[in-house]
Amino acid sequence: MTALGKGLLTLFADVEVHGRERLPDKGPAILAGNHAAVLEAVMMAAYTPGIVEFLGNGDIPFDPKYAFIVNAYGLIPVNRGNLDRQALNTAVSILEQGGLLGIFPEGGIWDAGQMQAQLGATWLSYRAQTPIIPIGFGGIMGGVQDAFKLKRPKLVMNVGEPISPVILGPGRAALREVLERSAQALLEQIRSLVPEDDTQKTRTRLNEHYALTIQIHADRLEAPLDLPEHLQVIHSSAYAHLLFNPTILDILVRNLRLPIYEIKEVHRRKDLAPLITAWDVILSYLEENPGFFTYRFGVEEGLAVKAALTELRRLALWAQDSGFSLTLTPTLRYLNPRTGAEVIETGGLFPNSMHKN
Repeated sequence: MTALGKGLLTLFADVEVHGRERLPDKGPAILAGNHAAVLEAVMMAAYTPGIVEFLGNGDIPFDPKYAFIVNAYGLIPVNRGNLDRQALNTAVSILEQGGLLGIFPEGGIWDAGQMQAQLGATWLSYRAQTPIIPIGFGGIMGGVQDAFKLKRPKLVMNVGEPISPVILGPGRAALREVLERSAQALLEQIRSLVPEDDTQKTRTRLNEHYALTIQIHADRLEAPLDLPEHLQVIHSSAYAHLLFNPTILDILVRNLRLPIYEIKEVHRRKDLAPLITAWDVILSYLEENPGFFTYRFGVEEGLAVKAALTELRRLALWAQDSGFSLTLTPTLRYLNPRTGAEVIETGGLFPNSMHKN
């Protein structure tokens, strides 16, 4: 599979691998890179002399377009956002037997400028006393599509110097503190290896602030009604944050196939039943996978998203029973990193998968 992957990459793309001599033919070692698409895993497997075992998502189905790649190579599925002892023990066993483990320590597919440090890689390094080899990938965004169009995209793989195994050291720092500090340092090292062109492309917003304007309308009144005190949506900004996150929305719709198209209809509406149903679908999924939002937004914001859905559902049920219309207007304010100008966007940012055929 690795030989085939290398051959296809050479045929359909212009690949540059820097620091190739640091890629091992045997372990134990953890290969850790940034993750914008499935292509990084293909490159990691193709250009590493040894056989790489991958930790990958087991909490959601893979993107149907690329599932064949995963099925052909295989991986250790991890239930991300929840404690998955079986997967972690399997990964430790691979390292203890001298294997190579591929992992993407930001824990999912994110833009290069929005990576979030997760503790998996550093915990495995500590537990198995294994070095970590940081890798920065570039040219990935849109690379698969360009390859299919025979445009031969330029793909870059920058391999950094190995990082020593994580240890507690002589101080009195708690293990979690050490792991968090090491995870952030690893993420910064990986980020430094990502080509500047890629980070510039994805570093599009600074000082983001989200807000949700809620208006209740009665048919015979021109002005909106006041929101009842007991129906206040305390966590409304978290819902706006969700509506401006096309990556997570795409996972909900395309990977999980959840019928939530109605949440993008943010204009004034009186028929609230479809919107309530969409919120119910998401809340029901969170019962099965409670770590879905906390893993991707962080614990505080992830819990706030769930709370916002519950609060909005309660408000919409009241409005529906009262015969009122509801308007939800999400707003995002941020600074353009290139010009410093303030930008205001409204209405949400939705992936193509949320547009019904």
